[in-house]
Amino acid sequence: MVLNNILDKQQTKCAITNNINTIIIAGAGSGKSLTMVGKIKYLVNILNISINDILCITFTNDAAKSLENKINKELNLNTKVYTFHKLALEIIKDYNLTYTIADPNLLEYITNEIFLSLNNPYLYKLFKNNINIIPRFIHLYISNFNNFNLIIKKALKSDIPYLLIIKKILDIYTLEKQSQGLIDFDDMLQIATNLVLTNGINKTYKYIIIDEYQDTSKKEGALIKAIINKTNALITVVGDDFQSIYRFSGCDLANFLNFKKEFKPAKTLYLTTTYRNSNELIKVAGSFIMQNKRQIKKHLTSSKRLNKPLIILYYKNIKKDFLKALDYINQDNLMILGRNNNDIYDVLNPIYINNNIISYKYSNIYYKTIHKSKGLEEENVLIINLTNNINSLPSQIKEESLLKYVLIYKDLYPYEEERRLFYVALTRTKNYCYLYVNKNNPSIFIEELNKHYKKYISIINL
Repeated sequence: MVLNNILDKQQTKCAITNNINTIIIAGAGSGKSLTMVGKIKYLVNILNISINDILCITFTNDAAKSLENKINKELNLNTKVYTFHKLALEIIKDYNLTYTIADPNLLEYITNEIFLSLNNPYLYKLFKNNINIIPRFIHLYISNFNNFNLIIKKALKSDIPYLLIIKKILDIYTLEKQSQGLIDFDDMLQIATNLVLTNGINKTYKYIIIDEYQDTSKKEGALIKAIINKTNALITVVGDDFQSIYRFSGCDLANFLNFKKEFKPAKTLYLTTTYRNSNELIKVAGSFIMQNKRQIKKHLTSSKRLNKPLIILYYKNIKKDFLKALDYINQDNLMILGRNNNDIYDVLNPIYINNNIISYKYSNIYYKTIHKSKGLEEENVLIINLTNNINSLPSQIKEESLLKYVLIYKDLYPYEEERRLFYVALTRTKNYCYLYVNKNNPSIFIEELNKHYKKYISIINL
């Protein structure tokens, strides 16, 4: 028993396989947290591994706290679950290095100050519409690269003037941090990795377990390799390439896809039974995501049955009809999902909204962006902003061309990451997924659903 649940066969196999590096490919709602707690319980109670010799890492502070509570509750032990940055900071502290974390707005401030001080018409012309691209470019560069000259060497001739300006800003930013004894979140990983490679690590890790491995960056992967190099720990990673949606922040899906090449010998295990979604919904979502052949083939199953789990609610008036949509759904416990932070204000008057909590006739109705909903579930889900517009789902905002030099994993299939984002949205529900759609201007994703999966869809005209 783990957290009052009996593990299924796949979960059990994942929990007790501990003599080889392992990648666990876990579908949405397949109980990966349960499995990780089960693995740690097996290591501690059966193999007599000290909890201090198990390094557990996940992606966000909230996810780390949640997993930490589950482990402590199940094993009645105090343990710590890290994010990569918390782990890096602890390594730096172990070497008694003094540091101050830089203000997160420092890079943007320096960028703006440089442009103002130069008062250069040429520079203004180059960057007048996208100065904000510079901080993003630099953060992505620091997350995944070490040598700016190599980027310039490979660049198109027309891009070199832009890149030289960015390099100058990067150099000034680096000097500013050094002069004030500052480090930023991107620096932490590099500093920690260098410390481990040079001096080792004051830990006796035997097992490393990483959740959401599809969301790691190249430098996060390098830190783990450095730790394994010094401790000879075995590594287990858990994740789902279908749910890789953080490329914009420097995550490199190749870490996940190439795991078995990087950590030899290694074994692949699967969690393919979903306990959240109906079999019908997972058929649609799985087929939809696997239109992109780069995704790892997997076929999820569920014992839950729901004849038509997708319900398209066509509207004429976006705000008036939204209240009709809520009345049609007629349910408490509803998660409303959108592409952008302010999408909820397009469909609902602000008088109904308080800190993304919706005050209407029903209880526990709230709004989240799809990115923030990852890892969550709700009884029913309502997705908004499904029109064929530039800021909708899929977003049609073209990636700034300069970013191609620092984005590691590039889209090859049309709307590759947006397709994964829609998959995440579809699979948050335990029951029905409602799609709020302008009949005269539907998203191309809605058109695709209507074309290929009609038998799983109900149509309602509000």
